[in-house]
Amino acid sequence: MTLKLIKGIFLFGVLSACIGCTNKSEIKREKPNILFLFTDDQRYGTIGELHQDEVVTPNMDKLVQQGVCFENAYILGAPHGAVCSPSRAMLMTGRHYYNLPVNVYAQWAIPLSERGKCDYITFPEYFKANGYETFATGKQHNGTPWVERGFDVGKAIYMGGMTKHFGTSVKDYSPDTGWSQVYSNAEKFSSEVFADAAISYLQTKKKNKPFLMYVSFTAPHDPRTAPEAYHLMYPSDGITLPANFMSKHPFPIGDMQIRDENLAAFPRTQAEIKKHISDYYAMISATDTQIGRILEALENTGMADNTIIVFSGDNGLAVGQHGLVGKQSIYEHSVKVPLVFCGPGIPQHQRTNALAYLHDVFPTLCGLCGLDIPESVQTKDLSGVISGKKDMVREAIYFGYSAWPGDILNKKEGEDNGRGVHRGIRKGDWKLILSSKDGVLTTQLFNLKEDPFELNNVFDDQSNAAKIKALKSNLEQLMKTFKDPADLNKDMFGLYDAFDAGHLNQ
Repeated sequence: MTLKLIKGIFLFGVLSACIGCTNKSEIKREKPNILFLFTDDQRYGTIGELHQDEVVTPNMDKLVQQGVCFENAYILGAPHGAVCSPSRAMLMTGRHYYNLPVNVYAQWAIPLSERGKCDYITFPEYFKANGYETFATGKQHNGTPWVERGFDVGKAIYMGGMTKHFGTSVKDYSPDTGWSQVYSNAEKFSSEVFADAAISYLQTKKKNKPFLMYVSFTAPHDPRTAPEAYHLMYPSDGITLPANFMSKHPFPIGDMQIRDENLAAFPRTQAEIKKHISDYYAMISATDTQIGRILEALENTGMADNTIIVFSGDNGLAVGQHGLVGKQSIYEHSVKVPLVFCGPGIPQHQRTNALAYLHDVFPTLCGLCGLDIPESVQTKDLSGVISGKKDMVREAIYFGYSAWPGDILNKKEGEDNGRGVHRGIRKGDWKLILSSKDGVLTTQLFNLKEDPFELNNVFDDQSNAAKIKALKSNLEQLMKTFKDPADLNKDMFGLYDAFDAGHLNQ
């Protein structure tokens, strides 16, 4: 069966999830509901409607068609390999990870009693304080305090970073009864478990309050074990390799031997990477089906016309691009994510090239719902871009990734020490990346319009000297604004100096 025929079958069978529009006066009279659909490790492009990857996603396609899609939405980055944790912490608070406590994005590094403690308000907590009933299901990766503060109802919650997809250990929460015992269903795929919880909430929700639903899937994060029917959709010998497939990364960078990178052999082979991509697509299509079930349930409640839907992912994934498998870099495949808004008052069939961060979601929801933005929020309100009143909210966007210093202690003799740092900036079509590892600084300059796969480094082209100087100056200014502690004039930007002084010289 061809992929084209399979896609036709899925499109024929997909349930309609039409999202109506109301005018601004209607929004003022009745607060809009919010449904946030969030996937794990889904990079930008892995939606059929975006025409980049050979993946079947009729329900995600429908969201793109019926809303505003940000074609240049990114995560800021991370200070360690578990990128999803700082990404979600930034999403929840609208703050940059440099300005958040490790309690919520690196919980293994602190005592159990301190994990998850953070005084910054989260967007579920803020909307709860403004009259919303708040519901959560799925992955919560920043500690129990934010769940307890932010949600009125928690069903099938998974506390952690990654887990198996059949028999996922989950529990429920309510302010009245606290946490339930852990339970699981060995027969159901994780995305179905979370969709069931969301649907149950929609079917029993009383209409006395507007709702905010946070539906956070653990897919397509590995282990990539979707129901078998979805794996059969993507025979690995029919997978097209990305243009930037490489057997190995062209130069040493941090976290080259991290868990994610060890999921495939070194050097990378075409056959193994095709199998990884096949399984990745299967996970996305399986989750798309469950998103369709949620959208159908929302439509059946009669509340769809007054519900803002946000769809996004917490970070990207290389899956063979640049010789990498994981997400521990600031290449497009690892930091660029889908971001779609649709619902009342939001234009349909629109694409925007405005630069956006995932953690713009908090202030943007405030803007769409007519709420003041809390002073603690550091990111931008995209509602003006969504409405068409603004072309952009920022001229440049900045990225940072560094390997976690403490991981050095776990390295065996003879292994790479793991350390390494990236800083980067995109402005217009140009992207500058500075990578520092063990005394070697590598600079890359890409024209993303001409070279979207970041294959042609034009740093050595003398005609770009002024552009590089200007981009680096912009980068340093953004680092200062973001309160990034890195110093570009030092080896590995000085981020391991304190660690070395405290551990390696003892």
